[in-house]
Amino acid sequence: MASFLPPLPQGTLIRVVRSQAMPTIYDVEMEGIDQLKQYDRVECHTVLYPYSRRVTAEDISFYPFEEYVSDLASHQRSAYAEIHSPSAEACGLLLGGIIALVFAIVKPDEFLSIESLVSILAAYAIGKEFWDDIERALVDLSRNWRLRLADAIYRYRLEKDTTLSAYFFLAKQRRYGRVPLLPDKMDFVKQSNSQTLRMCFAQRDLVALADVTAHVHSIHIDPAMLPELEGTGFMFGVKVSLGRTRWGITRNLELFQCIDRSSPDQASIGCLDGQGNWVEGALFYRNTLTCGRVKYYANQGLIPERTILGTSACLFPCAAEPRTEVHCG
Repeated sequence: MASFLPPLPQGTLIRVVRSQAMPTIYDVEMEGIDQLKQYDRVECHTVLYPYSRRVTAEDISFYPFEEYVSDLASHQRSAYAEIHSPSAEACGLLLGGIIALVFAIVKPDEFLSIESLVSILAAYAIGKEFWDDIERALVDLSRNWRLRLADAIYRYRLEKDTTLSAYFFLAKQRRYGRVPLLPDKMDFVKQSNSQTLRMCFAQRDLVALADVTAHVHSIHIDPAMLPELEGTGFMFGVKVSLGRTRWGITRNLELFQCIDRSSPDQASIGCLDGQGNWVEGALFYRNTLTCGRVKYYANQGLIPERTILGTSACLFPCAAEPRTEVHCG
């Protein structure tokens, strides 16, 4: 796998910075964009899990994506639109086409009748539902295989740019103090105790940036629960996937790491190994091949003394950032 992918980028890739003007806001920034431009796509997943039982997902907000998903759920206009499964629609069209062909051959005089049209539309709807059942069965069956059909990761796609987008871009840059970067595809999952944001950035969006650092999202904490969150601690985890596509097959280098803040004055950066053991100061990597939603897990391992996560000193005073050049594979 090492020959298929460029070396692991150097330095910090994701940084969490506490806003000096508004201490209840944590800004998440992507760094090293000049290095990330060599990939066809860059995926970044972030998750925040508080340790206190008094702090719930209702006390934490991931902006602006929580607003986008909320607008979509209430059928309002949003910067994103829902991604529909082409496979389900293709299965419906295939079954509908078969029924249409049967009518054309067996009962050509009734091909354009109400009965025929109703049958074709019913076959199309049944075909879509039938594919969903097949897909779910294949995902469950192959869940523990090295070659598997993966769940759809992203539910929403960024709408095409308009003329006003350039003005929004400038306004956001002045608002955050950094160049903003919106993912081409995303999904936001709000559970009872945690928030998970999944983002996929296209190469064209990275290439268009002149800066090496961009603002990707903010974490807003309820001011009333901020002392509880900081007093009891939390875990902030990231997954960064670097991919190159050739002949329809994407080769991915997936990197996993998190910040474990166990108390106000103690924090560490590390990861879990393949057996679920915490390894401080290490980075977990995995090499995979994907074609659509079919995914093959090639190999995995640990890189000691290497971090892709960075923080402001006032946020995680004990987190270190050792940097070592490593080839994964």
